[in-house]
Amino acid sequence: MIKLEDRPSVIILSIITFIALFYAFMFLGDNTASAFMERTGGSTPNEGTMFFMGTVGFIYIGIAIGNVMAMMAPASQSMVFFRAMALVSFIAALRAIGNTIIADEILTYAPLIATILVYVGYAVVMSRCKARIGTHFGWL
Repeated sequence: MIKLEDRPSVIILSIITFIALFYAFMFLGDNTASAFMERTGGSTPNEGTMFFMGTVGFIYIGIAIGNVMAMMAPASQSMVFFRAMALVSFIAALRAIGNTIIADEILTYAPLIATILVYVGYAVVMSRCKARIGTHFGWL
């Protein structure tokens, strides 16, 4: 069923999928989303913020589904997905670093660490599956 032949890549994608599902279910519930906001130093979220967090939760579910689909396809068919997710996770990591720098009070660094680990994980998977630009042309 899993057609991605590289076992470390499958393990890394499985961990990223677990992290994505954890954040997705945390953001989809009103009580857990407000507890997350309060624990990270934010104020109690209003209805608009709860709607936004629910939308982000559905995005995380989409990432988890994409990871499972990438594991069920050969690496040659998942290269575009790996490249896109490495870019998106890099942008998310920069955003998390910027938010951490400008925050007045930080109670936990877990979202920052998780975001950076997801970027590193996608970068490693992209390298192991030879999805870096130029590697499949023999340039590197």
